Amino acid sequence: MANLLTLKATLRYTKPAVWRRLVLPDTFTFWELHFALQLAFGWGNAHLFEFSTGWGSPSDFLTGTPPAQPGNEQDMPEWWRDPRQVALTEVLRAPKDKVSYVYDMGDHWEHELVVEKTAPLAASAPLPPVRCPDGRRAGPPEDIGGIPGYEMLLDALAEKAAGTRKRMPSHFAGLGKYDPDLPELDLVNEHLAALPDLIAEENAFLEEYRRQLAAQPRPTRQQPTADQLLQLLAAPKKPKKS
Repeated sequence: MANLLTLKATLRYTKPAVWRRLVLPDTFTFWELHFALQLAFGWGNAHLFEFSTGWGSPSDFLTGTPPAQPGNEQDMPEWWRDPRQVALTEVLRAPKDKVSYVYDMGDHWEHELVVEKTAPLAASAPLPPVRCPDGRRAGPPEDIGGIPGYEMLLDALAEKAAGTRKRMPSHFAGLGKYDPDLPELDLVNEHLAALPDLIAEENAFLEEYRRQLAAQPRPTRQQPTADQLLQLLAAPKKPKKS
């Protein structure tokens, strides 16, 4: 029987904490959860990601970004698993179960995901859409420089609000009217309502990309002609060093 999970996702090292509460079916895969988190925090799915049950060793690794190129699965570490084939129920089954989610290996946004409660779903009932009923603060902008860059942004915004700074630093230009206090939950839920379509589009894009790569002719080494072989054999040999 399927269950409805209530997860609290907290972006680690943020003060005040940036977090979201998500309600979603446990029939999800970690691939689907990844996109739900992207929408919940306002990320743009522009970087690699991984889920793990700890914070360091390969044995903690659960799943992560699937390879885009055909055949690259063979080059992945033996502990790598495809997120499209790893169900949430492998590790998220009861209250207090938790995993970590890292997005963008450069900025390294670490999220702690904790199951707060579960509720059974009727077998005949359709799966409900993912919801974000609660949350605090806006997610940091993409490519801001991780937690240090985010803290610099908050300081600059506070100085500007206090009148001690006239304009934002140039590297924060283009952020628009970013308000770190507003989680914009209405917009988050509007985006989450379209989550199935987004995942379908991403799956189709990935498969088409892989198909096009597979269709490209592979470079082949040109074989030397008979004349080239004769010239090579007739070439003077360098004396061996004694």
